[in-house]
Amino acid sequence: GQHTLHRICSPPNLMAADASFTDRLLSLPNLNAVYSKVLLEELRRGGLGHVFLCPGSRCSALTAAVAASSVPHTMVTDERGAGFAAIGFARASGRPAAVVVTSGTAVANLLPATVEAAADRVPLLLLTADRPAELRDTGANQTVAQVGMLGPLRWFKDVPPPAESEPLVAWLADAAYAAACTLRQPQGPVQLNLQYREPLAPSAAAWPAALLEAPRVASWLASSSPFTVYSTAEGPPGEEVVAPLAALLAGARCGVVVAGALLAGAR
Repeated sequence: GQHTLHRICSPPNLMAADASFTDRLLSLPNLNAVYSKVLLEELRRGGLGHVFLCPGSRCSALTAAVAASSVPHTMVTDERGAGFAAIGFARASGRPAAVVVTSGTAVANLLPATVEAAADRVPLLLLTADRPAELRDTGANQTVAQVGMLGPLRWFKDVPPPAESEPLVAWLADAAYAAACTLRQPQGPVQLNLQYREPLAPSAAAWPAALLEAPRVASWLASSSPFTVYSTAEGPPGEEVVAPLAALLAGARCGVVVAGALLAGAR
């Protein structure tokens, strides 16, 4: 059938923001920590079921956010193995699983799992840390061309680094769309290539609390819903799709219709 992704913005919520979550955000030491925590929370609201962590310097803020969250997670020392562990979880549960890796060749180790997830329509979320754009093609350590490295993907976004000039709504919107794209038909892998500047460690670096007071961010903090809710509408195939298939079946001695993979819920 034909599948259409509809975007439904979350309605404003006039209730007071979730004090505990907001307080935890305000206690974080720098922008990398704040944006990582917000990203993870939005992915959780979008259906993320499990995170497989491969710690490294560049992904330390996201690793710390996962470790401090309620999202189930598993530490894995091998990126290739983490990719296939995530596929196994997603197949068994029907929910998206994420893999967090640092920059450099760690990302290349996700290619086999990416190809399998695309071919078998498994909801896989690849969260790859990267150097900021200004350090690319400069001979910086542990830097490779991560953009375009993995494929085929259902969606890819090279996400600019956290900054006072980079509104939180951009990270929220990207996280919401990434989660939705793993689940829309055909399901498959999605990559968010997350650029991080120093400080990578949880070092104190003043950041403006006003970032959390932007109207759409405040509305999101006050609710428990995803930043953007997506619904997939499936309609019947048109004549241009059905007629050629009917002709093929009519000319066959014994026709076979392959409806798709047997998912966990169907068993």
